[in-house]
Amino acid sequence: MSRIERIVYQDSIPDSFFEIPEKIYGKSLVKPMEEAEAIRSLFEMEAAHHDIIIYTDHEHFRLTGIFPKKAANAYFGFWESMDDQKLHTEAFGLLKNDALKKGSLSLTGPINFNTFQPNRLRVGDVPSWGMFDKEPVNPGYYPDLLSAIGFREKLTYETRLIFRKNLPALFASKDSFVKTIGQIPFDFITLNPENWALYAHDIFELMHLIFKANPFYKAISYEQFQLIYSDQFSEKLCPHSSLLVRDQESGQLVAISLCQPNYHALYPLIKEPHFIRDFEKLPHKTLMAKTFGVHPDFRRQGLLNYMGAYGMTSLIEGIYEDVLVCLMRSDNYSAHFSNHVPYESAKYALYEKILRD
Repeated sequence: MSRIERIVYQDSIPDSFFEIPEKIYGKSLVKPMEEAEAIRSLFEMEAAHHDIIIYTDHEHFRLTGIFPKKAANAYFGFWESMDDQKLHTEAFGLLKNDALKKGSLSLTGPINFNTFQPNRLRVGDVPSWGMFDKEPVNPGYYPDLLSAIGFREKLTYETRLIFRKNLPALFASKDSFVKTIGQIPFDFITLNPENWALYAHDIFELMHLIFKANPFYKAISYEQFQLIYSDQFSEKLCPHSSLLVRDQESGQLVAISLCQPNYHALYPLIKEPHFIRDFEKLPHKTLMAKTFGVHPDFRRQGLLNYMGAYGMTSLIEGIYEDVLVCLMRSDNYSAHFSNHVPYESAKYALYEKILRD
């Protein structure tokens, strides 16, 4: 008899779905941060565009099959599992059968519906920083569970930690951008909570234009965008390094950089940190460069370097002790920014299994 229950999503998620992660991670502080109500809202939003099936034993395993109604590929997400290969194989077998019945050509994940939401596995040893806000984290055996049933790495990503002693070399390489930052025909708009509220919808549109060509990108509604990039999100941002770039001639927003301190040392006592209120409480101040990009029509003008130079001022002035450059695709140009200095890195991957040739 199967230990896995197959639940076609129809407006409700079993309570056990939200209890399983606690059994996997226990009291560890290195674990995904989930909010049940936010996940319930996300399922409700995405049900119009996807068939959704939950596979679970209600104790030690959960998995969600995500089947877009207008696409030939299926996804899996919201996956948590004990190190039980037999149980894992059984559940993913049910997912594979459903994907084949729906005509899917491949299975890719973990992606919780779209790449604005949690996605990817962290692969390899736990890095020295432990975890940063919204970093993909998981038990070390997860990649092996997937490999054993035929999944392979489809895309890889990395995070780089550049230590204080190596920052001068980073500054020197970008010195020309630091010196000329006031001479370019663009305005830099500080992203604090007030400006975030003022430009929120423009940011939503800009981020779509910047990232829409990325692998596995799916557009989201403004409603879902607001759930992710809320007022609480804007309060976490570092105002010394987060910015919008505006073209002076057209007035168009053309680039964005979202940075914040690594607040993880404050959890769980402070679950929703605020930069102004909580920055000085941090025992170690690490700047995280989390999201940065340039409108396709304004690339090749050095704006990534200028945004990096803008962010460096907070490092030069000693506000931060080191910097994390987060979740860069391994083949992305932005990964070259720190190639010339020593760094510690962590690797992440999205996995794929081909179902039909």
